[in-house]
This record gives sequence, C-alpha cells and structure tokens, in this order.
Amino acid sequence: MSRSPDSHLQVVARVRGVRERDSRLGLVTALHEEQAAARRVAELQEQLASMPAHTVGDLTDFAARQYAVAAIGHALGTARGTQESASLVSLAAREQWHVDRTRLAAVESLIERRAQARAEEHGRREVKELDGIAEDLWRRNAGAHTRDRGGVA
Repeated sequence: MSRSPDSHLQVVARVRGVRERDSRLGLVTALHEEQAAARRVAELQEQLASMPAHTVGDLTDFAARQYAVAAIGHALGTARGTQESASLVSLAAREQWHVDRTRLAAVESLIERRAQARAEEHGRREVKELDGIAEDLWRRNAGAHTRDRGGVA
C-alpha cells in the first residue's frame, strides 16, 4: 500500500479538525447558556423593578410583598452567580477553541507548504528533463546539419 508523503500529517489534521469542531460546538453551547443566564437575570431584575410599592394595606399584605421581594432577590442572586459561572465557562471554551483552531491551522499550513515544496521540486525536475530533451534534439540537429554540409563544420 502506497502512502502519500503527508499521510501522517493528514491524519493529524483530521484529528485536529475534529478537536476544533468539538471545541467550537462547546463554545456555541457555552455562549447559549451564558445568554440564557443573562436573560434570566434581566427577567428577575424586571420583576423586582416592576413590583408595586407598598402603599396601604394590612400587615399580612406587607409581609407577603416583602416575602415576594426577598424570594425574587434570592433568585436574582442565584441567577447572577449562574451567569458569572456561565461567563467563565464561555471564556474557557473560547480559549480552548482558539488553541484548537491555531493547532489545526499550523498543521494545515505545514501540509500546504510541503505540497508547494513538492510541486516546486517536480517543476525543477520537469525543467531539467525538458532541458535534457532539448539538448539531445539540438545535438541531433547539429549532427545532421554537419553531415548535410559534408562533415565540415
């Protein structure tokens, strides 16, 4: 079985490509989770801001409102913590994707440079071969030309 000169690099490139794709998908997932957490924080802040002020009513109404405010405040604190965690996960996912993308680009660049070097070497061999053919033709023509002149050059 014949293998191309870069077959091992092609395998490395495929593995790096899979890793890059996986880390990109991880980044997308992390960004979605971060956005969802930010929406939840915004919703809770809106709920808290839109609660009517206690103006009149009995102590039971006041206690119920305070309980609701405390519950929303607690949920908001938890949601902010979740948003901060999601932000850190997104940052880590972005850094990992960048590393994987850079590694893939390095392998692809190496494969491309090697292919270009092989093409240049092939071109040089072809030019050398064509020069040899041209030299042979020139010698044949020069020999025929001297024979046509009667052997006198």
